Amino acid sequence: MKFGGVCITTDDAPRLVEFYKIIFQEEPNVEGSHYGFGNLAIWNPGDVKVVEDKNIWLQFFDADIDSLYERLLREIPYIEIISSPERKPWGAYSFWFLDPDGNKIAVAQKREEK
Repeated sequence: MKFGGVCITTDDAPRLVEFYKIIFQEEPNVEGSHYGFGNLAIWNPGDVKVVEDKNIWLQFFDADIDSLYERLLREIPYIEIISSPERKPWGAYSFWFLDPDGNKIAVAQKREEK
């Protein structure tokens, strides 16, 4: 078995797509009501009730956490930051934020391979 990706179901796909367009700095692939950013899909199947309790974190990597953090603050003034860039106790340099539906997103600085 091989992991294929994540699909976020939402009651407002266009709103969520606009948010992720800013995050990824790219246009999604669109097939009907499905929007895709690589291995991340966004879809409104028509009967979704977005729940308050979220039990998943999306994890991404970036080479320059500080620059990305500053860009997101400039381009998404309503972004809800959970944790600004800092070295976590387990060694990762990362920051955490929420998407408009409340899904948690962690971005860690990719370590150089030795």
